[in-house]
Amino acid sequence: MTTATPVITDKNISDHNLTDQKNLESIKLTTADDIQHLFKRITSKHSLLSVLMDSSDEYYGSTIIEINDKENYLVIDELYPKDGHEKIQVGSRLMFNTQYQGAFVNFNSTIEAIGENEKAAYYKIGLPEEVEYHQRRNTYRITTSVSEPIAVTLVNEDDVMIKGELRDISHGGMCIRINALSHLNLNAEDYMPTCLIQAENRQKILTSINICHVEEINETGSLRIGAEFANMSKIDRRELEHLIAKLERAIIQKIKRTDKKEL
Repeated sequence: MTTATPVITDKNISDHNLTDQKNLESIKLTTADDIQHLFKRITSKHSLLSVLMDSSDEYYGSTIIEINDKENYLVIDELYPKDGHEKIQVGSRLMFNTQYQGAFVNFNSTIEAIGENEKAAYYKIGLPEEVEYHQRRNTYRITTSVSEPIAVTLVNEDDVMIKGELRDISHGGMCIRINALSHLNLNAEDYMPTCLIQAENRQKILTSINICHVEEINETGSLRIGAEFANMSKIDRRELEHLIAKLERAIIQKIKRTDKKEL
C-alpha cells in the first residue's frame, strides 16, 4: 500500500517540524500560503539560491530580494558570477536549490521581467506552483570563483596524477575543470581512488570519486568532469560541510543587497 506524500500546512511550518525529518524523505508544498511562508523564512535567513538555467550547466548564486504575496511573484538579485546575467532573458526557465534549517528546498520558475539600477540587475519570477522540501544533500551546488580557484588533484588507479580546478561543489559531488590530456582517456563510470581538494588556509578534503560525465568545452578545449563522492571519512565530510558553508557566505556577501524593487 502506497502512503500519500504528507502536505505541510502553514500552521505546521515551524522550526521544529522543518528540521525533524527522521521519518520524512520529501514533502511537496502546493499551496501559495505554504510556499510564501517558507520563502519568507528562507529570506529572513538570507539564504543563498543556487540557480541552474536550462541553457547552461553552470550553477549561479542569487538571493531573494522581495516576496510579493499579493501578486504571487518573487524578485531575486542579479546572478553571480556576472556572466550568468548575460544568459538571462525574459522567458528563461530556472531551477533553484536552497537550504533552510538543514533541509534542502527545490523549485522551478520562469523569468517574467528584468530590471536594472545603478547597483545591479534583478529579476521578477513567478511564484512556483510546487516546492520540494527534502533531506537529499546532493542537489545543492555552490559555484566557486574563477578569480579564487580551488585546486583539485586526482590520482587514477594507474597512479597517474591529474591537476584541475573546482568549478562547483555539493554535499554529494562536484564539477572539475581540467586541461585536455592527450595521453589519458577519461570516461563516465571511471573510478578515481584519490581526490584531494585543497582550499585556502591549507584546508584539505580527501576522498575518492566516481566520474559521472565528461564534457569537452569547445571554446578552450579543456574538460569539464562531473563526479560523485565515493568514500569519504567523517573528518573529511565535516571539512566538506565547512567549505560549502564558507563558499556560500562569500557569495552572499558579494551579492547581498537591502533595497527592494518594483517591477
